[in-house]
Amino acid sequence: MPNRKRANGITSLFILFIIVNSFCFLFKNWLDAKNIDHLVVVGANCIMFVLSATVYYMHKKAAQNKNPYAFVRSVMAGTFIKLVVIAIAVVIYLKLAEQNKSVYAIVAGIGLYFIYTFVEVRSAQRLNKQNGN
Repeated sequence: MPNRKRANGITSLFILFIIVNSFCFLFKNWLDAKNIDHLVVVGANCIMFVLSATVYYMHKKAAQNKNPYAFVRSVMAGTFIKLVVIAIAVVIYLKLAEQNKSVYAIVAGIGLYFIYTFVEVRSAQRLNKQNGN
């Protein structure tokens, strides 16, 4: 049973990843009509999923540490790492897209940052509680 609880954090992230990608591909015409490039949103979703899964494993390792501040540091570091990587991705996208940029897709990507961070921190709290820290 403990393995199932530990996998719950990654499972929630994976379900969120599938829901967002499904939405983007099912409603791509609607999104494109609203000037939201669905491929940019899918790219942001992929970046956020990989980052969140990596940071979740950081939390998992820190939760096993005897020092309770190690877990707090991992949550703060994970949030900062994701923020910096998504900012770099936005700058690269703006440089490459030039005239064809989709500002609404960037806003959707930033919204995904907040959603993934919420799911990740909630999973980390459960993980920390489970380990008794």
